[in-house]
Amino acid sequence: MSQSHLKILQLVSVRWWNASAYYAISLSEALKQTGTANIVAGRENSPPLRMAQRKSLDTYTQINLETFSPFKTLQNSKRLKSILNDQQIDLINAHRPEDHSYGAFSIGRKRPIPLIRTISDVRAPKNHILNKWLHKSRTDYFIFSCKASLDRYQKVWPIFESRSKVVLNAIDTDYFQPQNSKANLRKQFGILEDELVIGIIARLSPVKDHETYIKAASIATEKCPNLRFLISGEESQITHSDLKKKAQEAGVADKMIFLHRSTNYEIRDLIDCLDIGVVASMGSEVICRISLEYMAMEKPQVVTNINVLPEIVKDDQNGYVVPARNPAGIAEKLVNLANNKELRKNMGANARKIAESKYSFPVFARDTLSIYREVLEKKVRLFRLDGS
Repeated sequence: MSQSHLKILQLVSVRWWNASAYYAISLSEALKQTGTANIVAGRENSPPLRMAQRKSLDTYTQINLETFSPFKTLQNSKRLKSILNDQQIDLINAHRPEDHSYGAFSIGRKRPIPLIRTISDVRAPKNHILNKWLHKSRTDYFIFSCKASLDRYQKVWPIFESRSKVVLNAIDTDYFQPQNSKANLRKQFGILEDELVIGIIARLSPVKDHETYIKAASIATEKCPNLRFLISGEESQITHSDLKKKAQEAGVADKMIFLHRSTNYEIRDLIDCLDIGVVASMGSEVICRISLEYMAMEKPQVVTNINVLPEIVKDDQNGYVVPARNPAGIAEKLVNLANNKELRKNMGANARKIAESKYSFPVFARDTLSIYREVLEKKVRLFRLDGS
């Protein structure tokens, strides 16, 4: 079956705009660019559905799979069965546990519609008999956003090896590429020409470990006084005021630039004004979009050894990987990069090449469509054998 004849239903019941939502919507965007018919389904006005509509993707908003209340469950199941039949959907890709359950119970026996579960969150499956049955008997294939997540699932139930694959997230490498905005934005932030800018761009949450980043800044500036450190992100469990106090305690308040997320500049322009990117997280990061964005923008980076990060960043190629909660380790690599302009340039160039060859939308779509076609062809063969 050619990709132009495939019709995919992406179930995206994510309550907020997070990494799982980004994975689903960016996949849908990548598939659209190949001409594949693709419908994004979820609750009306939810963050991922709003983003899908903003990107002119086909959407279906008449279901709310975030709830299992008796009336809503019946209503959602009927509507899901209806769209499967009315739109002649060939395959369901479920991106959340709720989507997974609804998809499994909504597929009928008249047509061979495979169910694929894409797992892009940090949790392992709950080990109970119903969940095991759902994963083992009702799901045709599993796509994992990183090997670390696959390994977590294998430790609970070793049933995925023959029907699973890791497909790492991707970004729009046409959009994320070096810009000409560096000088203007650096001037706006009060950065001098001879200063090197190191940045962490992440929501203000303990899991992102800004505290370790600030401690690393304190260590690094003792050896490289011309460093400036940027923190950009929306406030979550932590505020900018909290981090400013930490910077004062560490003696680097005058070295720090604190930025709320702003509409005055685009994220790619903010990345463009950096010399080095950092991901200091102590958890999460089963996708880590910012790491890919650093790569596409030709930025060397220092990251922790958490989940997908060691799969994306390779020592001495496009950055460095250090243990989490290790400010001295981060500082050592930052100083090494700061003192070697040629190293920064070479790592940045390698990063861009890797982003284009492994993490671009065309590659994302190609690898996913290959799975879709393989799973659908197998499902159709088995369906015909059962019916003969």
